[in-house]
Amino acid sequence: MDRYPLRVEARRDEFLSRWLWLVKWLLLIPHYLALLVLWTGLVVLTLVAYLALLFTGRYPAAIRAYNLGVLRWTWRVGFYGYWALGTDRYPPFTLADVPDYPARLHLESGAPGPRWLPLVAWLFAVPHLMLLGALNSTMSSAAQDTWRYAPISVVTAVLLVGAIGLLFTGRYPGGLHDLLIGVARWGLRVAAYLTLLTPRYPPFRLDQGGSEPDPAPDGPLTADPSARSRPTTLGSVVALVIGVLTLAPAVGLTVGGSVLLAVDSARDSTGYVSTPVQRLDTTTAAVTAEHLTITGTGTWTRQTTDLAGLRVTASTPSGKPLFVGVAPQSAVDTWLTGTAHDELIGVDDGLPLYDRATGSPRPASPPATQTFWLAQAEGPGTVTLEWTATDGEYAVVVANTDGTPAVSADIRGAVQVPDLTGLGGGLLTAGILLGLAAVAMIITGGVGLGRRHDEPPPVAPPTGPDPHLVITGS
Repeated sequence: MDRYPLRVEARRDEFLSRWLWLVKWLLLIPHYLALLVLWTGLVVLTLVAYLALLFTGRYPAAIRAYNLGVLRWTWRVGFYGYWALGTDRYPPFTLADVPDYPARLHLESGAPGPRWLPLVAWLFAVPHLMLLGALNSTMSSAAQDTWRYAPISVVTAVLLVGAIGLLFTGRYPGGLHDLLIGVARWGLRVAAYLTLLTPRYPPFRLDQGGSEPDPAPDGPLTADPSARSRPTTLGSVVALVIGVLTLAPAVGLTVGGSVLLAVDSARDSTGYVSTPVQRLDTTTAAVTAEHLTITGTGTWTRQTTDLAGLRVTASTPSGKPLFVGVAPQSAVDTWLTGTAHDELIGVDDGLPLYDRATGSPRPASPPATQTFWLAQAEGPGTVTLEWTATDGEYAVVVANTDGTPAVSADIRGAVQVPDLTGLGGGLLTAGILLGLAAVAMIITGGVGLGRRHDEPPPVAPPTGPDPHLVITGS
C-alpha cells in the first residue's frame, strides 16, 4: 500500500477527565479566534500559491510552511476538542511541530506537481468533499413536499456516544476514538491536497487509529530540530491580523458598491426601478398589501429630490375597471371590517401567498367613494398610481372599481431612486483598494510567519574527492 505524503499521528491519553469535555468549547475560544485569522490567511495565500504554481511551476516555500503550520494547529485543536477528545493537554499556540504533543502532522518533501493542477484540484476534490460532508453534516430528505432532518451528523453521534461513556464510566471506547481519528485524517489529507501541499490525490479510505497504516521507513515521527520555529517578530502577526480585519469591510464595500451600480443600471428614464409583473387573483372583494411602515422620509428628501416616489401599475386581463389606492392602515381596516379580503404576504416561486381576513364574501363599498385615499387611480385597461411617500403605516389596495368580488390584476411596483453611479462607483473603488491593501498585508504577515517555520532545504552531498582521503605515493 502506497504511503500518503501527509502523515497524521495521534496518541490518546491513557487517563481522560470525565467532565472536561463539557467546557472545552469555552477553553478553546482563543484558539477558535486565532484559527479564524489563520484560515483566512490560508485561503488568501493558497490562491497566491495557485498562481505561483500555475505561472512559475514552483510552490513558494514560505507559503508552504505557513499552510502546513495552520493544518498542524488545526489538528492539535481538533484532537484536544471536538474532533476526537483524545487528550486533556491544552494545545500550544504555534504553527511549528511540537514533538511531545499527542497530535502531530508531518508532510514528506516532494515535487510541487504539474502546473495545470491548480485549475482542476478543486474539481477532483469534489467526491471527497461530498463524502466528508455526508459524514459531518446533518441529513435531510424530502418526501411528499415534507423535509425531514436528522438532528446531528454521523461523526457528532459517534463523538457524543464516546463522550457520554467517558462521563459516566470514565472510559473512552478505543474503537470510537480510532474511527474519529480516521475521519479527521481523511479530512486533513483532502485539505492538504486542496492547498496543493501535496499533488498526490488522497485515497478513498478511512485509515483508523493513531498511527498511519504505512509508517515511514524510519519509523514513527521523531523530533526534527531543523523544523522548529525561529523567533517570530510581532510585525508578521500584526500584519496578518490587520489584513484579515480589513478584508471584511473591503468585501462589504465592494459588494455594496456593486449592488448600487446594479440598481442604478435598472433605473428607467424617469428614475424608477421596477419589480417583475405579478398576477394577483382573489375571489374576495380586494387584495391588500398591509402594514407598510415608512420612516425617515424627511431625511431622504432633504438629501435628494429623486427619492421616496412610489408607483404601482395595474392592468386586468378581463378588461374590468380596476381601482388602486394607498391609504393609512387604520382607514383601510375600518373600510374592510367584516368584508373578506386577501392580504398579500409574500411570493414563492412566482406564486403569491395570501392571508385571508375573516369576514363575509360580500362586495365592499365602492373604493372610489371613500375620502381617505392619499393617492388613487382607477379605470379600464391599465391604471398607474404615483405617490410620494411620507412617514406612517400604510396599506395598498387593489379592487374592482364597483367593489364587487373576484379581482384579477397584473401588478408591477416601482420605487424612485436617485442616480447612484457616483456613490456606487466610489464604494466599489474604495472596496477594491482596501481589499488589495488587506491582501497585501495578509501575504506579508503569512509569508513572514511561514519563513520562520520553514524547514531548511536539504544539503547537497559534496562532490569531488573526499577531503579526508589521503593519497600517498609508493
